[in-house]
Amino acid sequence: MTTSPEDVPVVAARYLSASVRQALADGGLSYVDATGNMRIVVDSPAIFLSERGEDRDPWRRGRPRGTLKGEPAARVTRALLDHRRDWRVRELIATSGASSGATYRVLEYLQREDLIAKSDERYRATDWERLLRQWSADAAFQTTTRIMAFIEPRGVDRFLAKLAEAPRLPAAVTGSVAAKEWAGYAPAKAAYVYVSSIQEAAEQWGLRANAAAPNVILLEPATVGDVPFRNTVTSGSGYPVAAPAQVAADLLNGPGREPAEGEYLIEWMKSNEEQWRRD
Repeated sequence: MTTSPEDVPVVAARYLSASVRQALADGGLSYVDATGNMRIVVDSPAIFLSERGEDRDPWRRGRPRGTLKGEPAARVTRALLDHRRDWRVRELIATSGASSGATYRVLEYLQREDLIAKSDERYRATDWERLLRQWSADAAFQTTTRIMAFIEPRGVDRFLAKLAEAPRLPAAVTGSVAAKEWAGYAPAKAAYVYVSSIQEAAEQWGLRANAAAPNVILLEPATVGDVPFRNTVTSGSGYPVAAPAQVAADLLNGPGREPAEGEYLIEWMKSNEEQWRRD
């Protein structure tokens, strides 16, 4: 087969998942699959063709395609994001706390989505940013937590000072307040905080329920267990902050300017991987 500089390489397959299509597009590659998904880009002459087909493999039999929803997926995903290493399955099970069966199911799904690679019985996240974005899209904090809004009459800074005074229950700040520890974007109007019990936390900190103009939002995990409290760090002011991967995923699903703050934090994470990913 002979080729010329004018040839346009196209990836063709029976089915290309959404994450694979995005990766191809990000890499500047055209693609087409048998379900009708297509993206053809030519510079000269200028041509752009795009069509949407199926978002799940119509030829796949057995269990459904799956998502990264639920506690097992959150545990495995956070372990893959928080650590920069190759994993044997038993090591991933021990670190993540997920069951053996659930871990294998999550790894199978991630392989199908081209989010991890397997070599010599070891697994590695091939692109942590795509993995983070997929997890954020599948398991937004609004769907995995119970949420209640409160007001601290003396403001966010006073609330954070209370939080720094040795909290008696698990807590982890997320959102804009947490992001400023690594990549400050703009002053935060409200503090988002994961807690093990909203009722106990509100009583401990003297918060008043207020849905109209809150400055403290408490998040009680409903379907992800203790995952938001894993690998927390202590802020410069002494209060606990969720891990960068958790904060970034939450910001991407937040209101107002928070998705832009999430993108800003991800850019910092890409430039400072050695500061937040453990070996």
